Amino acid sequence: MLSNGSLSPAPELFDLYGLILQFLVPSETTVFYFNPTGANCSWEILERTSLSHQPQMFWKKEESYPQLYNRQGRNLFVIACLSTDHFERQIGLLATSLTRLRSVRILIEMQDKESAFLASQILLLCQQNSMLNVVLFFQRWTRPFAIFSYLAFPYFKLVKHRFSEISTASIYTNKLADLKGYQLRVQPDLSPPNSFDYRDRKGQYRMGGYMWNIIENFAASMGASVQILYPSWERAKISAAEVMLQFTRNGSSDIGLTTTMIRFKHKERQRDYSYPLLYSSWCTMLPMEKPLSVNILFRHVLSPKTAIFLLLASLLCLLVFPKLLQFFGFTMRSRLMRFSLRIFTLLMLCASSAQLLSLLISPRLHKRIESFDDLLASDLKIFGLRNEFYFMNGEFRAKYAAAFHLTEDPNELYDNRNYFNTSWAYTITSIKWIVIDAQQRHFAHPVFRFSDTMCLDLPSPIGLLIAPESIYRDHLREYILQVSQAGLISRWMSYSFYEMVTAGRMTIKDYSLINVIHSLRIKDLQLCWLIFSVGLGTSSLVFTIELLLFYTNVFLNSL
Repeated sequence: MLSNGSLSPAPELFDLYGLILQFLVPSETTVFYFNPTGANCSWEILERTSLSHQPQMFWKKEESYPQLYNRQGRNLFVIACLSTDHFERQIGLLATSLTRLRSVRILIEMQDKESAFLASQILLLCQQNSMLNVVLFFQRWTRPFAIFSYLAFPYFKLVKHRFSEISTASIYTNKLADLKGYQLRVQPDLSPPNSFDYRDRKGQYRMGGYMWNIIENFAASMGASVQILYPSWERAKISAAEVMLQFTRNGSSDIGLTTTMIRFKHKERQRDYSYPLLYSSWCTMLPMEKPLSVNILFRHVLSPKTAIFLLLASLLCLLVFPKLLQFFGFTMRSRLMRFSLRIFTLLMLCASSAQLLSLLISPRLHKRIESFDDLLASDLKIFGLRNEFYFMNGEFRAKYAAAFHLTEDPNELYDNRNYFNTSWAYTITSIKWIVIDAQQRHFAHPVFRFSDTMCLDLPSPIGLLIAPESIYRDHLREYILQVSQAGLISRWMSYSFYEMVTAGRMTIKDYSLINVIHSLRIKDLQLCWLIFSVGLGTSSLVFTIELLLFYTNVFLNSL
């Protein structure tokens, strides 16, 4: 009974609501009263007594509350008044109203006499609808006053408490604190470095990859184990994310491990992703710029324009400048002119020699490629997949199609990239670049660099696939924030390279080319030989012309 023939509620209900609203619910929390049947519940009496000063919302229609998530945050406490008739439908309406808010605390009042069997049915429906924080009591209760809750793991178990014997902390307990060995159903994409399978030295089957490390430690933090659901589709033909999405939506798996970029243009699909693990971009992996050849280095010592300028300046000083001095009445001795010319020649030789030595000791590199326009101007091309190329912007494809070398065989691309073939540039995500960078730390010098100025897609958040109303969503978000702040995600990503080495999928080998220092060769002096040949040919031509002029006059005079 509620009261002894008056409108004043029973003292036990005062104690119950007072405990919940004053101790468990912060003052800024909104109380959402859900009564789809419009029945008379004790909350209406309590509301008239001004027991609570929290903001309140009332819903008394036999339908779900539309767009509650867009109007209210997670600071919500739900008090539901349900009748025995068609309580399955009423639980469904409550769950639909709490879309993306299933983790809020819920107090259910049933308009029936106290029944452990009925409480078990109702709370089991709540568990099936991913509502864990539920407490139930009956309107027609008998002394002593009792409330019902349930344990969700490792299996459903009804819990009945005498209200006078419970404490504040035991009303709404964290059911995910200890799953008691319950198995999380996890579906990996078996795509390194995300996740991959291998056998260790003892022949035991193991899983590796940074995503596997994330989810394995997540399960361990809740006292759970992991059940692996192996992919059953052809990965070369079907996107892993699209298939995993169907499994998480229909409840066949709890979490899908794949690098899924959260696209903001698909707002309705954000419910299928977890809180972002990290941000990933799709950019270009370029070979490190090679040093210039010795032959080209000579051209950096003295450019042709500078040589012509110095030659003209010398002729000006030797021929024109003395004449000008004589015209103005000054005379310059020939010894002084020869001495000045020799000093100038010595300075030029010393400067050229010093510059040449500095270039040979620390040779300059080829022009750095910083944009796709620079790539078009160079001889380098991007080795990529044809199906990936057609996902790019149409204007970009039309402008830079000549900068790509496309193939339909992904193994051909992976072989060239994994063996560090510097004949090409490659498209790569920033996630896989971390593995490549970890491998290059074992090289004598880096072979490739990651260009963040030549990206094919903007940085996008990466999240795990998870059921829209998964009971693990909030706990996973807190876990991701903690491991991200601790730097564990980047640590596991780098460590995945060494796991791949252990699995035999990669090797620690130096693919960089050692620069062998050679003595100067004849082909290194091509510019010198060219200048010498031009000078010798010019002098020979002048000498031949002089001889022709002389012997022509002699021949004409003899006629």
